[in-house]
Amino acid sequence: MRETSYAPVHSYLETGARRIGRIRRQTAGRMRDLRQRWRDVGRPDPATLDRAVVDALRDAIHALVVDGAVVGTLDPADIIRRTAHQLVERTQRAKEAGKEGVVYDRNEVADALRLRLLSPPKAGVIV
Repeated sequence: MRETSYAPVHSYLETGARRIGRIRRQTAGRMRDLRQRWRDVGRPDPATLDRAVVDALRDAIHALVVDGAVVGTLDPADIIRRTAHQLVERTQRAKEAGKEGVVYDRNEVADALRLRLLSPPKAGVIV
């Protein structure tokens, strides 16, 4: 039989704001560890990858603009190459700024791009 004095502090004795704060701290710690593991293996985190893809797409579109009109078509392979180039440039800028730059692994970047770009949209996403 359960002891009647049992009261798990983390779930019953917290106020709403304290509970939310605890969950945020725990999540932040887990995500910090996960991002560090990704850095260690040379994999870009999803936010960095998204920024690199958007920058590459912007560069690819800008390269097609002539006199204010878009001339030509976007090449998906070119966008992938530009994404990889954006990641390398981010590393170089970080090193120039005195920060620790991530050395990306080609296979890890390819896997992250595949997961990010080729996975189906999540349920509830309006396209």
